[in-house]
Amino acid sequence: MRILLVSELFPFCNAAGELQIPGGGENHMYAVGRELASRNQVTVLTSRVPNASYPNDQFPFKVRTVDNRKTSAHRSEDLRFAIRLAKELRRISQQFDVIVPQTFIPIFSLFLSRTKVAVVPIVHDVYQPLPFANGIATWRDLQGGNTLRGLEGCLLERLCLHYSSTCPAVITVSNSSFELLKHWIPQGKIRITGNGVYLSEFKEDVKDIDVICIGRFDAPYKNIDTVCDGLFGTDIQTLVVGDGKLRPVLERRYAGKNIQFTGYVSEAKKRELLSRSKILVSASSKEGFGITLLEGLASGCLVAASDIPAHRFVDQGSNVIKFFTVGDSKAIRSSVIELLRLQNTEREKIRQRARALITQHWQWREIARKTELILESVV
Repeated sequence: MRILLVSELFPFCNAAGELQIPGGGENHMYAVGRELASRNQVTVLTSRVPNASYPNDQFPFKVRTVDNRKTSAHRSEDLRFAIRLAKELRRISQQFDVIVPQTFIPIFSLFLSRTKVAVVPIVHDVYQPLPFANGIATWRDLQGGNTLRGLEGCLLERLCLHYSSTCPAVITVSNSSFELLKHWIPQGKIRITGNGVYLSEFKEDVKDIDVICIGRFDAPYKNIDTVCDGLFGTDIQTLVVGDGKLRPVLERRYAGKNIQFTGYVSEAKKRELLSRSKILVSASSKEGFGITLLEGLASGCLVAASDIPAHRFVDQGSNVIKFFTVGDSKAIRSSVIELLRLQNTEREKIRQRARALITQHWQWREIARKTELILESVV
């Protein structure tokens, strides 16, 4: 098959040759593209990032780019980029058998392009599209409290979901996303593939960090403040990894004593920190999947996570993950203390079950094969 993957942002190598991955959705597109390229002709269409490189050993497919002022650190001019992307899609779409856009701007651009080629969107997250007022409120929070941009985001999401409902199939990554999507898209069109990791790319090291928490500070639903509330002032050494608009506020409130903020780190540095961490904590109130949990498990971390459907989907009933109530800082502290007090033999048993869970359900090779079968069915 001739496959075109379309992503607003996409992983790239910087001037130092380090792989940069903007987020979980982008990581999904990259890994699936790597796997699909072994049996198909794969091209990626994404934003142009200054000083980005795509070495053949890490990017075994073609990469085309379109001008966009958005990088991993700057906002995009969404409408202008969407129009430029739509023009490029209109120009090149007939060269492909199927086009796979990642939400949300690429889906909107395909709607504008009016292409006749089969389109199979990948929807990672759905931000409460029902009812309309809740959608606006959620998008307002995602846009830094700007009500106008919140309205724009909510309308864009609804338009993208409507267009996706006209496509032959729609891919999503968890049961929780499926439950939201089915309000907009016929259930028979929705396919769940999940996310994955490459186990060989993660390692365990000397565990000299008690707790690590990784997230975007400009996404309130990550609840990084709740983690800090639960662990602040204890003797539990905690590392908070990530950046965003909310970081200065949280850093002024919690930095020092037992909590340290690293800011943005490279993908290689993140994996090193995971390899050294005893426990990974994720307190999100919503997720499309929760790929950070897999990265923690693959690195030998014990994992404590909020009890939400996406996190339960990752666990697959294996009881590898320790769940706590969403928004409960005391429950976070109790969960962490319980995991820290486990005997070495108990920890090793959990780690063995975690490796078995990933091997059985969450390897990129299997995720990509599911994706390939879906694309073949529409082509």
